Amino acid sequence: KPAPPPQSQSPEVEQLGRVVELDSDMVDITQEPVLDSMLEESVPEDQEPVSASTHIASSLGINPHVLQIMKASLLADEEDVDMVLDQRFSHLPSKADTSQEICSPRLPISASHSSKSRSLVGGLLLQSKFTSGTFLSPSASVQECRTPRAASLMNIPSTSPWSVPPPLTSVFTVPSPAPEVQLKTVGTRRQPGLVPLEKSVTYGKGKLLMDMALFMGRSFRVGWGPNWTLANSGEQLSGSPELENHQVADSMEYGFLPNPVAVKSLTESPFKVYLEKLSLRQKKPDEDLQLYQIPLELKLKHSTVHVDELCPLIVPNPGVAVIHDYANWVKKASGDFLEAQIVKHWSLTWTLCEALWGHLKEPDSQLDEPSEYIQILERRRTFSRWLSHTAAPQIEEEVSLTRKDRPVEAVFSYLTGKRISEACSLAQQSGDHRLALLLSQLVGSQSVRELLTMQLVDWQQLQANCFIQDERLRIFALLAGKPVWQLTEHRQINVCSCLDWKRALAVHLWYLLPPTASISRALSMYEEAFQNSSEADRYACSPLPAYLEGSGCVVKEEENSQRPLQDVCFHLLKLYSDRHYDLNQLLEPRSITADPLDYRLSWHLWEVLRALNYTHLSEQCEGVLQTSYAGQLESEGLWEWAIFVLLHIENSSIREKAVRELLTRHCQLLETPESWAKETFLTQKLCVPAEWINEAKAVRAHMESDKHLEALYLFKAGHWNRCHKFIIKHLASDAIINENYDYLKGFLEDLAPPERSSLIQDWETSGLVYLDYIRIIEMLHQIQQVDFSVYELEQLHAKVISLCNRIQQMQCYNAKDLLAQSDMAKRAANLLRVVWSLQRAPETTSDSTPDPQRVPLGLLAPHVGQLPMPEDYALEELRGLTQSYLRELTVGSQ
Repeated sequence: KPAPPPQSQSPEVEQLGRVVELDSDMVDITQEPVLDSMLEESVPEDQEPVSASTHIASSLGINPHVLQIMKASLLADEEDVDMVLDQRFSHLPSKADTSQEICSPRLPISASHSSKSRSLVGGLLLQSKFTSGTFLSPSASVQECRTPRAASLMNIPSTSPWSVPPPLTSVFTVPSPAPEVQLKTVGTRRQPGLVPLEKSVTYGKGKLLMDMALFMGRSFRVGWGPNWTLANSGEQLSGSPELENHQVADSMEYGFLPNPVAVKSLTESPFKVYLEKLSLRQKKPDEDLQLYQIPLELKLKHSTVHVDELCPLIVPNPGVAVIHDYANWVKKASGDFLEAQIVKHWSLTWTLCEALWGHLKEPDSQLDEPSEYIQILERRRTFSRWLSHTAAPQIEEEVSLTRKDRPVEAVFSYLTGKRISEACSLAQQSGDHRLALLLSQLVGSQSVRELLTMQLVDWQQLQANCFIQDERLRIFALLAGKPVWQLTEHRQINVCSCLDWKRALAVHLWYLLPPTASISRALSMYEEAFQNSSEADRYACSPLPAYLEGSGCVVKEEENSQRPLQDVCFHLLKLYSDRHYDLNQLLEPRSITADPLDYRLSWHLWEVLRALNYTHLSEQCEGVLQTSYAGQLESEGLWEWAIFVLLHIENSSIREKAVRELLTRHCQLLETPESWAKETFLTQKLCVPAEWINEAKAVRAHMESDKHLEALYLFKAGHWNRCHKFIIKHLASDAIINENYDYLKGFLEDLAPPERSSLIQDWETSGLVYLDYIRIIEMLHQIQQVDFSVYELEQLHAKVISLCNRIQQMQCYNAKDLLAQSDMAKRAANLLRVVWSLQRAPETTSDSTPDPQRVPLGLLAPHVGQLPMPEDYALEELRGLTQSYLRELTVGSQ
């Protein structure tokens, strides 16, 4: 159909003729929202609503469907059209497709598939717009659209009702929507518990080395943490429900998921991990801590603290006074503690030291200086008393069992403790008067032993031994001084059988040697009794430690050492006999207690031996001893006494490093009476520098991110440079911004003295600038409140000018520092203006207000120009300077 002449066309018709080029304008028109009230008033019930573009196109003789296709071809991508066509128009009849393809004169003929897909787009857009003869809401149309550009085309409202030609009625038929398919959720079923091993698929396959998972089976790795914390997924070792409840509470408190209403018990879960804190010993009550504290207090009492160096050194006082204090304390405290067995062995050790090295009885007044022979005899008597006292409990137990039925054995038990009078009384009470007579001569001369030896020989020759009890022959052999008496080839009498090593040694000292024999000789004879190469010649037991006596254990020698495990008392006797005896095996914890980490007695023995001038312990062994005992005290919570132990290390650098590290681990920020008492003990009694404690607290504050306390303790520790750097970097800007000047001034004034500030790097351009800034502000407040003199104003003027020159030299680390610097610069400019206004006032009183606008520009501009201010501050200052300059020009012109 030919188009009408151009001159007869209106402007609207010309615009519609160029619909393809100006389609964006029509899109803007169609995207106008539709009001619900307009739809209700303008659309009649018997007429279907259509868009404005459809009515205009119909009135001008243009197919509205062609117009929609043109718009779709410009605004929709080919991929979007294909996707929408596949999803929405797979159910349309083929006739509609053919008709749409035929009535599209302006479609580009490029390909059949492209042409067909684009011809269907108009029907798609109009179908999504109309449903059952009514408009869909914009939200509903948007939900059905798949692309944003298609969504813009789907929102085509109508402003007035238009008639629809009959050929387009097939386009507006909307098929029924497809029913939604219900999605079925499929998941995995969780195993509620651990499958029994017999029913598991891995049962019996633990030997498959090619598969390590099967080979390891249900084993797990044991995780050790600090302070003996053990993490395991097996059975709970402690067996206490309190720990279990504590773990549940901790897991619920620090968990990431919300707390459930009912907390499931940990025992109900098949897969669980226990966190337990283990200890080699039972938890000790507070009174058992005295086993640590009292010996240390006694040691401190008999020590001297040398402060010649920065790190104090503690040295034991020479002498034996500390030995007597140890012995007196342990005698009184033997039955007061739960660790009675350990204290009992300590008592034996300290009383032996007292017997071997302690003070002897005062000599008679007639003897000025006792001879060496008298000292040996007196030392023998004290050692004999120690042996008798040591054997007394065992002897009483044996006598109570054999006194009535086997009195001869009870008599022998008394003799092993040198209780001869009690043995004679028991023999008389049992009717054995001849034995009592022989016992009374036991301490006599050597002739008595020789006569008893002849008697034993006669009995053996006459073969009368078979008619005498072995217990009685044992007493006769003891009286004769024969440790072993051979009766027949397969029968012998052993005096030292069934005796512990202390009583065996006592038998050698009292009955097998002359009364004048020394302790060293008796010890040497006893060593031969248990160290003979041939087993037949050994007749005494080895000196095993107290915790192994009577256990039947056979202690083998170590592979790399030829030293067997022996009792500490035996080592002390060896040291007394040989001054160069090895101290390493004497101080071995296993020679004292079954706990190889218990260094309590070992360390105190070493300090006592140092006081007795025994110093031939290797440096390595001494270091192990010092640090091990310090670690033991630290684990018990007595870290202040651990420092006391570490201060005995002779190497000054190692000593200082160890003490500083221990302070860093245990110094707390929270001030409590207990912490205050410990710090007082360290500084006053041990002479530990207070700066070390404050430095440790500064490290703790840094770990806890407490910047205020960190600066405080850095200052108290005397680290002026570090404190200044920390304050400038972390605290100064906040104080300036929040105008907390007193807080910052407190730090800076303490750092200001020359002896401190001279050691601070960049003090003139950092800390001093802040300090002068605060002082100027305070001075200005004082001047405004009280009368001031010209000298004070001149002094303040010089300080403000100096401050303006130094503010720009401040180093800024972050945006907060820049903000503080800007505030200081702006405040300095105001201060300078106020000071000059005060100076220019002819007669200024204390209550008058200065006029900053009267300050001449020539004096203020050079200083304000060099201040580091941001743009808004600088513009504000420049505006004020400009006004002052104009005012000066105005005044000058007048």
